[in-house]
Amino acid sequence: MLRKAFTATILLAATLFAAPTVIQAQSDDKKFEIGAQGSLLRVPARTFTTAGPTTTFNENRKNDWGFGGRFGYNFSRHIGIEAEGNFFPRDRAIDGGRKLQGLFGAKFGQRFEKGGLFLKARPGFVRFSRGEYRFSGGGCPTVFPPPIGCFQPQATTNLAFDLGGVGEVYPSKNTIIRFDAGDTMIHFRSQRQVVAVNPATGGLVVLPAAAGTKHNLQTSFGFGYRF
Repeated sequence: MLRKAFTATILLAATLFAAPTVIQAQSDDKKFEIGAQGSLLRVPARTFTTAGPTTTFNENRKNDWGFGGRFGYNFSRHIGIEAEGNFFPRDRAIDGGRKLQGLFGAKFGQRFEKGGLFLKARPGFVRFSRGEYRFSGGGCPTVFPPPIGCFQPQATTNLAFDLGGVGEVYPSKNTIIRFDAGDTMIHFRSQRQVVAVNPATGGLVVLPAAAGTKHNLQTSFGFGYRF
């Protein structure tokens, strides 16, 4: 589903680029936008527990703060395309380390005189600096699960899709205050990408995880300039 949504949005953006004169004829309000924002991505972090022969995982959600920039073009009061990049600098092993996010897609809605409401659909990627842990070789104790010292972190780049809403306020003709909220869906491959905390020892462990798509709440607040 994530791949289909990714493809559909790319085709839509290509269509908008291919026929700009048709869309421009519908409105004289087309403007470029440039802006900056702070962003909060609520990412999963797992804890590992043992009770006798039983092993369980608890998935908690951790807030990851970041910042970035955005550039867009409004074909009319209803349709626009935009590209956005965000960087999340907190380097924690428990949720993939530092993150670099890139999104490109469209927004649809209505711009009024003093504000606007839009839906957004933007495919892209999220790069994790500690996305995967690979076994580093000998010298490790023969215990299960092996401790994190037996692995080397590797960066991974994962497909993502941002689906949500946008609210805008226009203090003046050329300025924007913008709030975003949406579901950032990230697809993970099957690999050793789960870093868990063992409360019994306080140590970090690495275990394999199946491929799948995670849903993550992401909100942003920023300012922009139209020209």
